[in-house]
Amino acid sequence: MKISVIVTSNSEVVSNTKNEILSLICSQAYKNGLDVVGKFVLKMEPDIIVRTLKFCREFSDFVVFISDTNFEKCYVCKKIICDEFSTRLINNAYAQKNIEEYLKQVNLPLKKEDQTFMQVPEGARCVKNAMGVFQGFLLESEKNTLFFLPCDYNELYHMFFSSVLPYILQKKQETTCSYIFKTFGIKYNEMTSLLKEEIKNKHNIQILCCEYLLDGEVFIFVPFNAKNYANSVVGSCYTKLLPYIYSDLDASLPEVVGELLRLRNKKVVFAEDFTKGKLANMFFEEASGYLDVFSGGFVATDNKTKTNVLGVSEKVFSKASIDLGEVAYQMALGALEVTQADITVSTYGDINKNQLIFAIGTEEGIHVYTENVFGTLNQKVQTACNFVLFKLLKKIQKDDFNLRETV
Repeated sequence: MKISVIVTSNSEVVSNTKNEILSLICSQAYKNGLDVVGKFVLKMEPDIIVRTLKFCREFSDFVVFISDTNFEKCYVCKKIICDEFSTRLINNAYAQKNIEEYLKQVNLPLKKEDQTFMQVPEGARCVKNAMGVFQGFLLESEKNTLFFLPCDYNELYHMFFSSVLPYILQKKQETTCSYIFKTFGIKYNEMTSLLKEEIKNKHNIQILCCEYLLDGEVFIFVPFNAKNYANSVVGSCYTKLLPYIYSDLDASLPEVVGELLRLRNKKVVFAEDFTKGKLANMFFEEASGYLDVFSGGFVATDNKTKTNVLGVSEKVFSKASIDLGEVAYQMALGALEVTQADITVSTYGDINKNQLIFAIGTEEGIHVYTENVFGTLNQKVQTACNFVLFKLLKKIQKDDFNLRETV
């Protein structure tokens, strides 16, 4: 199968970023048995882009189009692509959701120019960018498939490995089956180190690792001539990753937690300070099909709310040194008593010192945990939510709610 890469440029000089992008895509193409028939860095002139795009579509099964992230230049490129595929630009609900989610995480307002990134060709599938407003897309025709990605190395890297390369490998005729492990708590370099023997396998079984804020994915693609070795390689990966795996399906942490709660006929309540209501929002946004297991949520970022709504003792806050664990415990207990939920979760801590304190339990017992989180303010909040949901998932799986865990 053949692939071409188009990178748009405003300069006669090819930047280091564009070289790195070309190198990344081409090296992965060669590694996976694809024939690179074209590598083009083009000036932002519509006539040149049109001619090159027609050429690439004529001789390639896949075209990777890397666009400048400037909203005006991006719009021009998308219009050219629409004309080539005989379609039109429309607002994409999934792209809009992704942009609003990102802006909320980084605490920025929606700008007029951001709205242009909500537009993708009619019939295209949005490729999510979790690190910026630029949203990619995948556009198929009978002849070939085009991927539209940003000219930002970090953003493109995550989009390419999480969406584009898996799609290409699945399209290859010799690929008979694929596997996915969703992980939490292990970094990308730790994944690759842990699985270095499996990644080096002699059977051309492809293993791709992705990770962002400790939430990761491991894709395994098995060629037709290696199917007899699949169980061994997949089993070895599973065994090594087991402490970090939360699903072998393409599902998010909130979805997996929701499914487990429904299977056990349990309901959960959240009392949030450190996570500022994001735990509850993740349920509404990512696990809307499981709202029947959600008893409610409290956002209590000030002491009066903790006392008046959740019943946290005023004496806790009058001490010279506040016991963070005691506050988290009382928040969880108060939410449990107010809602009559089966499972209670609370988040507290000191975000400036990167210290997350959270409590999880039932009427049989509540346990308090401590974790360190790093990054920007929004990254700390997101990582904290992931820590809490992963611990909650593991406790539900093991039915680990008992008096021995009580604090």
